[in-house]
Amino acid sequence: MEIQHNLIDFFSQYFEVVPADTPQKLQQCYRLRYEVYYKEGILPGNNLEDYPDGLEYDEYDRRSVQCLLIHKPKQRIVGTVRIILADPDQQDNKFPLETVAGDLLISDVISHNKIQRSQIGEVSRLIIAPEFRARKGEDQRPYGVPDDFENSLQKNERRCRSDFRSQRPNQRGEVPRRMFPHAVIGLFVAVMRMSDEHNLTCWFGAMEPVCARFLRSFGIYFEPVSPILDYHGRRQGYIGFIPDIIKDIYRVNPQLGTLLTENNILFSGWVNDQFPALSRVVGTTLQV
Repeated sequence: MEIQHNLIDFFSQYFEVVPADTPQKLQQCYRLRYEVYYKEGILPGNNLEDYPDGLEYDEYDRRSVQCLLIHKPKQRIVGTVRIILADPDQQDNKFPLETVAGDLLISDVISHNKIQRSQIGEVSRLIIAPEFRARKGEDQRPYGVPDDFENSLQKNERRCRSDFRSQRPNQRGEVPRRMFPHAVIGLFVAVMRMSDEHNLTCWFGAMEPVCARFLRSFGIYFEPVSPILDYHGRRQGYIGFIPDIIKDIYRVNPQLGTLLTENNILFSGWVNDQFPALSRVVGTTLQV
């Protein structure tokens, strides 16, 4: 489909992933987190008084890497995401999911797959700014996925085809946004970059099942490793093995796989060395 073939071009034209590698950029992440979690009151149990400086941060930020997603035409922040890394000072220190789930977590998954803790990262603070959660139902969750996202994606696909053929914006000038599947996928571009930079092979995540279903529709498969938990609302623990996820993305949507791996550059070294079967699935485009 023409739209899929232009996915990378559209992302490059309208979006930019910016590492939050300065105090100023980190403050932008913290401020957006505060505005969504506290001022909007999306997550239960949060009080404005807890953060009088208008910045939301916690003890895990010191061992995290974070990114901003920028909308180029408006020069506005679309969203932010962080990955919590293994504690460099104490490798046995737990990830948030391990702390919350406790004995309910299926912990032998990691040992069975012989994954070192330094290769694990927990994806969290996946947040879309309010102005990019303007469609029906998107404002109910920080990452902007409505309960009926399947129907929303189908409508968006039909509109994409119409707008692409005519190259016309709708009344609110939303062609660029409609051409791109969802801002969460833009944040996963950032997740993939950070994961490659820190040599991760596995993700933890605590998310609502609807978010896991949404990601699965694009081939991003997370496996449940806990029952439903009371953690900022009803959340479930998940684990994602990056080699398997890359393989599944390419199977479901090769163009999205190319976008998320930056034209098959990210992870190429260990994918070819350790997972030759995956290289065959992706094709000969993986370059070492």
